[in-house]
Amino acid sequence: MIRKIIYYLKSHLWYTISLVFGLAMVCMYLGYQQYMQYKYADFLLEKNHLMESAVLENVHTNLYNTLNDYIDMGSQIAVNPVIYQSAEKVFFSESNDEKTKGIRDLNNNFSTMAALSGKVLNISLITEDGQIFQYDRMLQGKKYSMWGEEDMESLSERYEKLYEKATGPQVPRYLVATSPTLHPNLERVFHIFYPMVGKSSSFAQMNSMLCITYKMDILQPFLDTIAKSESAYTRGYITDESGTIIYHSDSVYIGKKESQYLSTSSIITLDKSLENTGWKLHIALDKFALNRSVGGILKQGMLVFCILLAALAALFYQLMRRISKPLGKIQTAMIRTGSEKGYRRILIEGGHEIWQLAEKYNEMTENLELKEQEVERNHQLTLISLERQHQAEWEALETQINAHFLCNTLGTINYEAIECGNFKVSRLIKNLSNILRYTFDQKSQKVYMSQEIAWIEQYLYLQKARLEDVFDYKITFPEEFCDWPCCKLMLQPFVENAIMHGFEGRESGGLLEISVEKQGEFLQLTIKDNGCGIPEEKCGIIQEMLDGEQLNSVEDFGIGIRNVASRMRMFYGGKTKMSVKSYVGQGTEFIFIVPCSQETNGFSLRR
Repeated sequence: MIRKIIYYLKSHLWYTISLVFGLAMVCMYLGYQQYMQYKYADFLLEKNHLMESAVLENVHTNLYNTLNDYIDMGSQIAVNPVIYQSAEKVFFSESNDEKTKGIRDLNNNFSTMAALSGKVLNISLITEDGQIFQYDRMLQGKKYSMWGEEDMESLSERYEKLYEKATGPQVPRYLVATSPTLHPNLERVFHIFYPMVGKSSSFAQMNSMLCITYKMDILQPFLDTIAKSESAYTRGYITDESGTIIYHSDSVYIGKKESQYLSTSSIITLDKSLENTGWKLHIALDKFALNRSVGGILKQGMLVFCILLAALAALFYQLMRRISKPLGKIQTAMIRTGSEKGYRRILIEGGHEIWQLAEKYNEMTENLELKEQEVERNHQLTLISLERQHQAEWEALETQINAHFLCNTLGTINYEAIECGNFKVSRLIKNLSNILRYTFDQKSQKVYMSQEIAWIEQYLYLQKARLEDVFDYKITFPEEFCDWPCCKLMLQPFVENAIMHGFEGRESGGLLEISVEKQGEFLQLTIKDNGCGIPEEKCGIIQEMLDGEQLNSVEDFGIGIRNVASRMRMFYGGKTKMSVKSYVGQGTEFIFIVPCSQETNGFSLRR
């Protein structure tokens, strides 16, 4: 019986194929397991590192912009003359009626400002001698509030530090603090301190400091972007300048030192500083959790693999049995073809693949030339497919072109235009390249006046080339002011409004004049056009934005002007004066008068 079994197995193809197939599956199983165990974890770690780097950059940008919005809100309050005057009545007036009126006005104003954001919990004013006024939206009418007697010493230290920043050359002129960390209603908070100077006082004349207390949970959406689920092995957290975790996706770590959190070697971190706050944004990747997750996936995968392998083996066995039966008839027919003269066809008795193979054998000799043509045609189709794949890869690569490459490419096109003698096109390309390079440069938002005027001149040149006779422009800029520091792109919104709105509907005759001159101890910048002008009502709103009295844009009107005005006030200080004059049908004139100091916000006039 044993000999019969051995002979049967040796004489049937399905046994050999099944044996080879089984051994191949076992080897594949072992190889797959080893690969998953030793390679996939490292591969997944590397890919997560790259992905989390991109996530960190994106979350950092969004968080930085959000914090700047809250900082700008406080800056506008700090330079608001109404708040400044009310604070003087509360802290420095000897009349009880004046103090009562000041307190009422501050409560009303702070209530309105706090209502603009649901994240504001407390707005306080603190003087150098320890006087304090608090508006707390959650604790109105209660005896306790955000700041108590135990906080006076720390507030005094912050006042001194803020005064040093306000009167010194460094920027920014505000402080971000995380202590105390809890509001009396037990919500986690952070604080931003500003010097109160109104709109016309210098920083040296600050008589109090403004503190706005925000809910710390404004950070939660950004950390949620990093940790999308509870099973994820990535977590986001933020530390302050002392290395203390002030916010974490897992609240159990809040208040602990980062060194304690990172005491285990299995955590890999990426971090990026949040400028002007002393904070750092971190992404923590738990390598141990990653390996554990890979192990769980491996176990599940191996179980599924074994089940599928068993089912496949059973199916393969049945398939080979069916295949081996018609193979005997095909073998007999082929033997007869070899032993007899001439070609002998195989009698087809079925319709599955094996019989189809026999039929193809019958047709092989007759259709050899046709098959050769078909092979050539398939070869051509393969080449076309590869060419299309190459084109798709090339197009995908082109989408990764960055701004630096774009500027370099424009430079190359410029040289080509010069070689062809087309100097007008060359100048247009060169100006566009300079504008893009200047705009894309994110290293610094503080530049020299010569750079800003050069950018405006190139911008106007391109607009002139586009609109042709619609307008002309004239720039008067003495060289003695070339090294004067200024905010980047601070004139662009006003120039663009003059072109897009002032000259709207014109076909010719427009004139835009930009001039810079010295007026006593100040530098005066003037932007003037002879366009259609601004209605009186809108002109009044714009003037309020320039004065810092209009804290919010009206129906998205004047957002660019309001932002630039706020930046200029923070850059040049309270002595900055901005005004607008406009008459319908006659034109508009913007005048900016900035201090002629030798150093502005730590930005020296010398390069």
